[in-house]
Amino acid sequence: MKILCRMAAFDLDGTLLSSHNQLSDENREALQALSTNDVLVVLVSGRMHRSILPISEQIGLENPIISYNGGMVKHAITGEIYHHTPVSTEDAKEVVKDCIEQNLHLNYCWNDELYVAARNEWSDLYELRTGVPATPVGDLNLMVEKTPTKLLIIHPAEKLQPLLTRFKTKYVDTLYVTQTQPEYIEFMNPEVTKGRALTALADQCNIPIDSVVAFGDSYNDESLLRTAGFGIAMDNAVEPIKACADYITTSNDENGVARAIWDLIL
Repeated sequence: MKILCRMAAFDLDGTLLSSHNQLSDENREALQALSTNDVLVVLVSGRMHRSILPISEQIGLENPIISYNGGMVKHAITGEIYHHTPVSTEDAKEVVKDCIEQNLHLNYCWNDELYVAARNEWSDLYELRTGVPATPVGDLNLMVEKTPTKLLIIHPAEKLQPLLTRFKTKYVDTLYVTQTQPEYIEFMNPEVTKGRALTALADQCNIPIDSVVAFGDSYNDESLLRTAGFGIAMDNAVEPIKACADYITTSNDENGVARAIWDLIL
């Protein structure tokens, strides 16, 4: 089976990258092969734009990047911002208030920089995973007049689900709340999803959405796979993502991206 592909969109963590957050030679070479065959390769992640750039450079891409779960679309080389949809200051204030009252660690992402109340094990974990250091400000209330692109709670995985349920209920009408890692709860503008950003970019590039292929593994990838003409889930993906996929490849630690590219596209 071969599928038509003019644009290919790749989630990073748990998909293109291994469990050790590494880009394998096999995956890098497969993406490079797509590019040389006139396929627009787009990296799509919940990560900050700046933490995606080194991966884009490893592959040698010169394309727009979809970051912050679709909250920003920005060109890797020119820095041109195609789309940016931040969280309102009112909603940011409320999330900051909740986190202070409940003693929760919060990442405040503004102007592609990361701010925290204080550095701790969670900010260290985030830096280890993404390469982005946090700037401590003491009191995040100092930041709330600055509209963040994204807010991110990091919390023990075994205690995350009650928090996630509570925040999804509280902000059901005002924020897009999703889990992206076992320890992460992310808050974004309700207009933001990876799927909407993918549609906007495909339209801007005059590429029919039916000829877009997308790869993902986690809950925030559902809109990505449902929007694309053909959705591919990793074998390590959560069950809702496997259920909405058109195809399931091998895991992120078995070069599942490269295998699917060679088997289905090239």
